[in-house]
Amino acid sequence: MLKDLLRQLLTPGTRRRAGAHETGPSPGVVAPGRGLQDRLTDALDRQQRGDLSGAEQAYRSILRGEPRHFQALHLLGHVLTLQARFGEAVEVLSRVAALAPEDAEARFNLARALRAQGRSREAEQALRGALRLQARFTAAWLSLAGVLSDGENLDEAEDCYRAALELEPELAEAQYNYGNLLHREGRIEEAIGRYRKALELKPDFVRAHSNLIYALNFSADYSPEQIFGEHVEWARRHAKPLASGIRPHANSRRPHRVLRVGYVSANFRDHAVTYFFEPVLMHHEPGRVAVHCYSDVRQPDGHTERLRRYRCVWRDIAGQGDEAVAELVRSDEIDILVDLTGHTDNHRLLVFARKPAPVQVTWNGYANTTGMETMDYRITDSFADPPGMTEHLHSEKLVRLPEIYMAFMPPASSPGVGPTPALANGYITFGSFNALAKITPQVVRTWSKILHALPTSRLLMLTVPQGRTHARVLEEFAAHGITSARLEFQRRLPFQQFLAAHGRADVALDPFPFHGTTTTCQTLWMGVPVITLAGRSHVSRVGATMLSSVGLAQCIAGDEEQYVARAVARAGDVRLLQELRAGMRQRMLGSPLTHGERLTRYLEDAYAKMWEDYCRQSSGAAR
Repeated sequence: MLKDLLRQLLTPGTRRRAGAHETGPSPGVVAPGRGLQDRLTDALDRQQRGDLSGAEQAYRSILRGEPRHFQALHLLGHVLTLQARFGEAVEVLSRVAALAPEDAEARFNLARALRAQGRSREAEQALRGALRLQARFTAAWLSLAGVLSDGENLDEAEDCYRAALELEPELAEAQYNYGNLLHREGRIEEAIGRYRKALELKPDFVRAHSNLIYALNFSADYSPEQIFGEHVEWARRHAKPLASGIRPHANSRRPHRVLRVGYVSANFRDHAVTYFFEPVLMHHEPGRVAVHCYSDVRQPDGHTERLRRYRCVWRDIAGQGDEAVAELVRSDEIDILVDLTGHTDNHRLLVFARKPAPVQVTWNGYANTTGMETMDYRITDSFADPPGMTEHLHSEKLVRLPEIYMAFMPPASSPGVGPTPALANGYITFGSFNALAKITPQVVRTWSKILHALPTSRLLMLTVPQGRTHARVLEEFAAHGITSARLEFQRRLPFQQFLAAHGRADVALDPFPFHGTTTTCQTLWMGVPVITLAGRSHVSRVGATMLSSVGLAQCIAGDEEQYVARAVARAGDVRLLQELRAGMRQRMLGSPLTHGERLTRYLEDAYAKMWEDYCRQSSGAAR
């Protein structure tokens, strides 16, 4: 986007791609003179080298003499946005839009800052204004689609993506973003097709490739071996070329010392990862590990601030390039670097591809392998990855913790657990609280069998958006003979309302092949037993870990037929459901699932063993 903006600002009279309007200065706007042009060029050079602070000062210097200098104002707003100083950016870009009310680009950039500040309604208005001025503005259509998607207006968001692709069907970013929307709507095969198209157009599109392999985890049409092969291909294409730059590590090869452990994530915020990472950060023993957190959070929240207060060195890496982050890790002399993101949004796997730490580990944030040779270990347990079952599906060496691979921190504030609703309703309500992306056609077929087996039962599904997606899911159940009278769909709810909605379900149904994790823990915390179908890879065995840890192995099925039978059997004993509900929180609090301190000791033991092995192996190699 920066190149387009620079071309527009520095080449008056040119036309933007796909039929832009003329971009010469508007009346009343100060155009650059020759001396100012040289200063502006110097500022641009700083910006393009990544010296955002220097560029900001240069733009401000120009504006002190020419407060209405359009180009300097516009680029200053852009730099402030890049620095995540969104309030200042909005102020500056509002002035730009006022100076040039007929400039679509000015409204577009203002909308970007407004959206980043959380002012979605105003961002939408600015983008609609930009499109009224310039209907063939592809980037504005894409940005408007994103804003509408944020607001759960998925139908109109899809229309915007289609408008963008009509203008530029060969734009990889448009294919990618449309794929993200389709994935969110549960249209997994369509999403996979869009990601593949984006990669065809742009083979080095790292994020599209990661989103492709992430989406494969949701589909029953690909074997675990095929999915592993796609992970390895990602690493071959994007990570392996960086291996030639890996340098020897100067870390002391002395075992039995305090280890410097670094955690890397974009999710040190209100995110599922925090439920499982905070108990470890809270309980790390400073006599064993010195913790560094590399936070790629662009908009910190209360969860971010709480995590910062634990004993750790906090590094904000948002906006820094992968090479710069790798050098920061090296300078911090990190012994063990831990990835908490995998192939999910905003990952930093290309930092790990540069091997900035002697030992590298993936844990917590992604239910599969990274596919990378430079990732040494993956933390798991014997339920999610039974010995001998999944080793061939990983590029990493599996390290199984003794009880469970991660511990859940229950919400600090949550509604109380009430009686099982069947006692008052006279019928069973099954519940699904997972993301719609996990509700595959196979899941709909199997859940329909359960509903047929109990003709008075109903199904409550959360996270189903209104509009075409709502109608599509109804049609999928109707194809299996389940009428809308037996289904209740609700769109995404605020967190406390989401938890409270569990009070309306008697039994929860875990989707497959991609199980719930945080959702399963939250559902159990609200007293609702979960039925899960264990498969033969980690993504389809997480439910087995969670349920085994709380003593509910009888809720784990080995195939679809058994899944139906166990759901029906559990629903048939309302007295037992009430007993489970009343005692579930105490059951959880007495189980490994919530024992963060004990899990942290096991994790530290694993780190110590990894380091001992590294020291022994590297010493042998040195000889």
